[in-house]
Formats: sequence, C-alpha cells, structure tokens
Amino acid sequence: MIQSVLPDPTPAAFSLMEKGEVQQAEEIFRKILATEAYQPDALHGLGCLARMRGQNGLAIGLVGKALQNQGVPFARRARMHITLGLALLGEGHAEPARAALSVARALQPEDPSAHVALADALIALGRRDDAVFALHAAKRVALDDALIRTRLGQMAFERGKLDDAAAEFRHVVAKLPFDGPAHANLGAVLFTANALDEARDVLLQAVACGAVSPQTFNNLGLVQMALGDLPSARASLERAHDDASDDLRIAGNLGTVLSELGETEAASSIFERIAIASPESAEGAMAVFNRSTIMLGRGQFYEGWKAFEARRNLLAPGRSASAIWDGSAGNSPITIVAEQGLGDMVQFLRFLPLAAQRQPLRIRFPEGTQDLVSRVIGLDESCLQPSNGSADAEISLLSLPFVMGLNEAPAKAPYLRVSTLPEPDLVGLTWSGNPTYRFDRRRSVDVKLLKILKDIPGLRFLGLQRGDIPDWMEKPSDIETVGGLADAVGRCALVISVDTLVAHLAGAVGRPLWLLNRFGGDWRWKDVSWYENVLQFRPQAPSPPAESWPDVIEELAVALRRWSEQGSGSGL
Repeated sequence: MIQSVLPDPTPAAFSLMEKGEVQQAEEIFRKILATEAYQPDALHGLGCLARMRGQNGLAIGLVGKALQNQGVPFARRARMHITLGLALLGEGHAEPARAALSVARALQPEDPSAHVALADALIALGRRDDAVFALHAAKRVALDDALIRTRLGQMAFERGKLDDAAAEFRHVVAKLPFDGPAHANLGAVLFTANALDEARDVLLQAVACGAVSPQTFNNLGLVQMALGDLPSARASLERAHDDASDDLRIAGNLGTVLSELGETEAASSIFERIAIASPESAEGAMAVFNRSTIMLGRGQFYEGWKAFEARRNLLAPGRSASAIWDGSAGNSPITIVAEQGLGDMVQFLRFLPLAAQRQPLRIRFPEGTQDLVSRVIGLDESCLQPSNGSADAEISLLSLPFVMGLNEAPAKAPYLRVSTLPEPDLVGLTWSGNPTYRFDRRRSVDVKLLKILKDIPGLRFLGLQRGDIPDWMEKPSDIETVGGLADAVGRCALVISVDTLVAHLAGAVGRPLWLLNRFGGDWRWKDVSWYENVLQFRPQAPSPPAESWPDVIEELAVALRRWSEQGSGSGL
C-alpha cells in the first residue's frame, strides 16, 4: 500500500508572515511544534516573529535551537543565521552578529540579504569600508538592487564621496523614474556638490513624484536661495517649516531667506526663538550668529559684537589650547589668528593697531597673507613679535572689536599701504568670487555682461582676478599674493567689484569702489559704511541672477560713461 506524503506546511506559514498575516503564520508554526518540538523551520519561523515584535532575546533562543539540527540544508541554515545575526545585532552584540552573518554569507553567497545584513553588523562595529564591500557584493547578486544602491549612496554621501553617491542614486532614479525619494536623494547630493541647476530640477521632480517631506522642501529651498530665486526659496522653506515647525535647521534656513528679502524683524524673531529653544546646539549658535549680523548691519555694535562671538561655537573643536585674550593691557605677547575668508581678514585688519597698543602681537596668518600686516597703517612694528614664539593668549582677528569693547562705527579712512599710485583712466574689474562658496551664483556676474563697458571712451580696464580674463582687459603682472593684488588695486582710479576680497582691498587702500551687490547683500554693506567712497549697484527685485544683473550692468554702464566724461579720477 502506497502511503500519501502530506505537504510541508512551513513554506505556507512563511508566505503568510511575509504578507503580514502573522497570527495565522504563528498558529501554523505552533501546531507543527506541538507534534514535533524541535522542528527547525517552525522554530525559525517563531524566531522571525519574535524579532519582528522586538523580542530579540527570544528570537536568539529559538533560532539557536533550530540550528542544533544538523540536517538543515545550507540554504535554510543560511536564512537562520541571518535571523540570528540580526537578532544579536538588535541586542547590541555586534561582533557575535558579524560572526553569524559571515556564516550565512559563506553558506549562501548568492543571497543578497546575507551581504546586506553583514553590512549592518560591520557598520555597528565601525568597519564602514568593509560594510561598503559587503553592499557591493550584495549589489552584484541582487535581481533588484535599488535598495542596496540607495544604502551605498547614503553611505558615500555621509563620507563626503559625492561622485560615488551621485552615481548610485542616478542608477536608482534610472530604474525608478517615478520614485520621489530616489530623486530627493539625488537632489540632496547634487546640492551638496554645488551642481545647483540640476539639483533644482531633480528636487522639483522629487516633489512632483510625491516626495513632499520637510527635508525635501528644505533642500529645494536652499537650492533656490543659492540660485537667487528668493521668492521660490521662501515658499519652499515655509512649506518645510509648516510641516516640521520643531526642526531648528529648517527654521534657521527660513530666517536666513527672510533676512535676505529684507524682512529682518521676522528673521530676527525666528533666530531668537531658535537660540532660546536650544542655546547649546549648533543650530542655536548659528541663530545667535545670524542675528548678530542683522544687528551689526544696523550699527547695533554693543549687542552685535557680543552675539558675533557665537561663531566661535561653530568652529572645529580643539582649534586652540591657548587662553582667549580678554582685551586687557599687558606686556606678554598675544597671538592673532586669521579666520574665515580673505575678505574678512582685510576688513578686520584695521583693528590691529589698537590691539598692539594694549599688548605685543604675534601674527599667525595663512601663507601668502603675512605681507598684509606690514602694510597696516599705524601698526608699530616694534609691537610685533616673531610668529613662531609662544604666547599667553590667543584671539581671532574677527573677535578684536568685541574683546576691546568697540561700540561705535569703525573708522572709514584707508588703513593699508600700497606701492602703486592710481592711474587716472584705469578701472579695475572683478566679476566673480570663489565658485566653491555655496551662494557664489548670487553674487557673481557673467563677464559677458561687462562687455558693454569696453567701448566707453577714455578708459582702460584691468582684470583683478585669477583665471581667464577677456582680451579687452589688461592683465595684472602679479596677483598671486594678496599683497600683489592690493598693489594692482592701488593702480586703479576706480574699482568695480562684486562682494569679494577685491572690494575690501579697494576700501582698505582708499580707492573708490563701485560695488555690484546682490539683492539682500551681506551685513558688511548695510546701514554702516566701513569704507570711504563706496557706491552700490544692486538688483531692485529678488530675481535669479540671469534676470536681475543685466539691468544693473546697464545702470553701471551709464554711470561709468558719465564718470569718464567728468574726468576719470574725480572720485564718485
């Protein structure tokens, strides 16, 4: 008599579990164990259910019993080791988890889930390079690698490998062209890489595909702000803030765009709320700093310089082991260090003579900028000590106004010497800043727009920046050092510049400056004048640069023609 063989119920139970019908699956597993107490697949099934419920300890015990059966085929044993490894990882046992998952990978190297789970354990152990290797192995054997590529892209992004991250996310977008989060991930990487135009398009596509998270709108708003489309940036950031009102980073970004739009009271209120809500956080420090720039732009120096010190909390920890100079007088030298950009350095050099009246100075500035110190008018060289000696205290150049208690508008008189004299018909031009600066697109001008200046009679033009200079401009002989650039600026009867180092040099050496300033503009060019003879040309509306700069340059050309006709060198 032939006996019938009953079908194995465990595959059906696992199928039910995958569909979310966990109660029915559990009933089947328990029914099996009621007749066969150590049936390995049923034990494994209950272990999976325990892990799903967060009962990792129970899962470890159940799967451990299942693995005692030596007759389980390799493929099923591999899945058991995956469950065991993930349960161990859930309990915080990263190294045992790694060991279990390594066995799973060895038993079933064609199973991508074994490689992915092993990557999780390796990440927990801090072995990120090995985790990336495991994920690449998973990608090679996976039929659908979108989630794996997403993980790889996220890890590359976290490690600053933007090209690798973009490559992974591009693959995901190609496979899932209507997936909003896939576009959002790619857009975030492109924004960080400063590929702003593509980032905007990709993030707009993310929103169109349903990725309407606050973070997506936050990234879109930042991209739009960097591109100079301030009204759109405001709308995006307001949407992000409405959906995540407790996110301090988003609130700070909204405050920034409101400040750029001239709504400084609303911006200041937002920054104050952030600072009160989280005074010890980086977001709180940034809010205090941003509020300080509003105050300094208005000439509120007592409060402004104090709040301006919040930027020190945003610098890398361990910047200096020296004590911070408190501005007091004494005979021991103090070290003055540079901070932020070269334009900031030039702007604040004016405070060195006053500091030198209080204590001897050691100047530690970046290579190529030390020459500027010898050019500071009124700085007695007898007060300068060798830069490589020890000092009792240290202070940032940008902190001098605060520690010295300066509460009035800065003197506007020139304070840097140059070895050149102004040539009456020579106009210096600077049209772009450092392209790595995230908001450079807003301040820089397409040099092609300046071509209308070249036909103004009676003028010569000097290109005051590195890189390609149009053939209708003269090229300076030496601007590789800041001192050389200062001498080139000194040759000019007039300097026309965007908001960058050259603008500050023009003011510092006493040459008339026509500033091509973006809408909103930096705090240094607000209500307080830091330099003599500054005339600003700026867009009248918060439009993208391609729309706003042409009218500004037309206005500039009219003014420059009039200046030439009146006799170049006659000032403003």
